[in-house]
Amino acid sequence: MAEVIVSSFNVRGLNEPCKRSQILSLLQKDKVSIAFFQETHFRSGKIPNLPPKNFSQWYHSTHGSASRGVSIAIHKQLPFVVSASSSDPEGRYLFVKGTIADTQITLANVYAPNRGQVQWLIQTLSHLSSFKEGIVILGGDFNVSLDPSLDSSSGKSAITHIRLRRLKLALRKVGVFDTWRTLNPAGKDYTFFSHAKSSYHRLDHFFLSSKHAQLLLQAKIGNITLSDHSPIFLHFSLTTLPKREWNWRLNDTLILDQTNSQKLASSLTEFFQRNNAGHTPPSPPIVWETHKAVIRGELIALGSHIKKQRSHAIATLLTQIESLELVHKQSQALSCAAELIDARTKLKNLLNVTSAKLLLRSRFKSYAHGDKGNKLMAALVKKQYSDSFISAIKDAKGKPLAPFIRSSTISHSPQISHLTPSQTPQKNFSPPCISPTSHRPRLLT
Repeated sequence: MAEVIVSSFNVRGLNEPCKRSQILSLLQKDKVSIAFFQETHFRSGKIPNLPPKNFSQWYHSTHGSASRGVSIAIHKQLPFVVSASSSDPEGRYLFVKGTIADTQITLANVYAPNRGQVQWLIQTLSHLSSFKEGIVILGGDFNVSLDPSLDSSSGKSAITHIRLRRLKLALRKVGVFDTWRTLNPAGKDYTFFSHAKSSYHRLDHFFLSSKHAQLLLQAKIGNITLSDHSPIFLHFSLTTLPKREWNWRLNDTLILDQTNSQKLASSLTEFFQRNNAGHTPPSPPIVWETHKAVIRGELIALGSHIKKQRSHAIATLLTQIESLELVHKQSQALSCAAELIDARTKLKNLLNVTSAKLLLRSRFKSYAHGDKGNKLMAALVKKQYSDSFISAIKDAKGKPLAPFIRSSTISHSPQISHLTPSQTPQKNFSPPCISPTSHRPRLLT
């Protein structure tokens, strides 16, 4: 039996590479296998290049403007095979279903509007009811507190109790239940802080199909760090899922530090001195192969030590943020809010270390390829070609030239001639010309 962790996070924009790297680093730290994102702000046809280092499968529902947008990311170690998907042209919901190790599962990510959310959610749930198969995981930003007395610090809601009852009935018809509320029947915790109203609300939810309730292991709410919402997590078990296998890879940033380089050089010197001493030293190939294992062990120990220090610093900051949030949720004190902002800034600076490492690796990849003919060069040339393509030209009077005039028939001459479809070029025919000065053509815009 293996544990699968699902996360839902209203990120309030994923277009900025640094912020995207910070969020993905936190998800990697929390060992998330499936990630739901809301408010990605991806435009239709203009989705940024998302590296498949950790999350190899991405599914999107976008909008024409840089607002809304939901996405689902699947970790590369999770054997998910998609069979069907359904998305909203407004970029508000995304349904994906498939199999994980022969287990049927449906992933539903929603981002409800700020107004009319109950009616919109009921319509979306009706569509999900006809789409779902197997295990149903419904999550996202619902923009509604299902139980205002527990899910809102003010104990009030702008949505009437009648509408809330209708929404709860629609959720029961789909056959799902609120995972966090089930595990915390009388608990109070929140996922969003409204600065305008100075109140906390639990607007982000995870629902699981009722007939698979035995698979639920844990449901928790994270801290508000990189967005105005906190991430939420759902842990469930799958008996058919194999355990992950990991391969070691050199962390090249270790050798960039002068102190680390001196330690490694000292270890190598000591190794070769010990193994080359004596009357019958081992053969050079054996020494060479042995030193690879030794230096790899040194690198693993060094990387593990640095990772533990950094993880401890991040965990300390997260604990500090959690305690400050708990105080701020109860008092809304300005001094506590200032401490929260300072702690979140320190956390972002720590996460920037990972972003810098990824940037360095990207620059190394570009340097290693250089001007060689490969996929990277082909992609750059293809983009340059599409950007510089000339579909038509104009003469000095702004009149488009005939579209069948090709670049091979253009030469420098003081006049511009025109061919009509009825004219046929003769042997001594002078082709249409373009003057390099006053009759210079202009690109069509």
